Amino acid sequence: MKKINANREFIIIGISIILFLIVSIFSFSSIKQLQGNARVVNYDGIVRGATQKLMKMELQNAYAGGVDEAARDALRARLDSILHALDTGEGAIQGATEEVKEETKNLIALPDVTHSQMVEALIAKWGALKNEIDQVRGGEDPIELYALSEEYFKMANDTVFAAEAYSESQVNQTTRILISVDTIFVLMILGFLFFMLRSRAVRRRADMLGQVAYVDPLTKMENRASCERKINAIKEQPTNEEIAVIMFDMNNLKLANDFLGHQGGDKIIAKFAEVLREVATEYGFIGRYGGDEFLAVFEGENAHKVEEYLDKVNEQITAFNSIQVNEIECISFASGYIVSSLDETGMDGLIYEADRNMYANKREMKKRM
Repeated sequence: MKKINANREFIIIGISIILFLIVSIFSFSSIKQLQGNARVVNYDGIVRGATQKLMKMELQNAYAGGVDEAARDALRARLDSILHALDTGEGAIQGATEEVKEETKNLIALPDVTHSQMVEALIAKWGALKNEIDQVRGGEDPIELYALSEEYFKMANDTVFAAEAYSESQVNQTTRILISVDTIFVLMILGFLFFMLRSRAVRRRADMLGQVAYVDPLTKMENRASCERKINAIKEQPTNEEIAVIMFDMNNLKLANDFLGHQGGDKIIAKFAEVLREVATEYGFIGRYGGDEFLAVFEGENAHKVEEYLDKVNEQITAFNSIQVNEIECISFASGYIVSSLDETGMDGLIYEADRNMYANKREMKKRM
């Protein structure tokens, strides 16, 4: 189950990384494209404005003279390069100045059929406009140049609008895609959170079930299964240190059950277990091995503290018994222990010897009674 959950987490993380890379690449590409679109809109407007400026210069020179021809030619050359770049995306035409080359090097050919057709028509009209300029410079009446420039202005104006419309459509499309991807991200995050919370709840429930499986409900201490697990763990990882095994068995429990009922007997068992558990906290493992039998396992330095542990248990049991009104409700128990290493005795041998010593103690107590 844990492996399946881990695989699911890796899959979700992998998909998230892939989506993140896709979104990043798409975002960078979209930003670059939108920047290119914005430059096209801007330079469509420059073509419109610069052409009108050139027309004013040519008409002023035709009617009054005095306008620098080099300035007019430079403006014509600049417009040639801008229109060429808008049409092909290849930058300025051959022979352009360095300034114009720098200006047009990042211009793109807008990938829009309507705009491309308008740019082509604009270039054709620009050729006719330049022929008319040359004729006016040769002495012809400029009235035709003025009419042609008005037509050109309208075409240039429509080209700007086409570029703006395409750019806006691209912004809207990019926005929709990013919103869709963001929605997927949000849904994935929510799904991942739901999955994590559900997995945590499942693990918590499994832990609770595990606790139920290894905890005795009456005494709230380790049960027989937990005792066996402890024994097997020591067998699987043997140690050279000495181990103490203590066995406990309660006396007169049948008498308590007969006179007090099983609830009364359970109350005595629970109290005895409480004392064993609380005192064993600083020493080692303690568990309910059977109905009224208990097993303690102390390792390392604590293996030599068995007598100390038993003295503390006896002290608390004596204090409890002293306040009982009925002698049947008093706790009586027998115990036996052994301290040895696994090399000498083995875990099964330690349990056997502790159990045998416990029954020897029980027989002695019966003789005294």
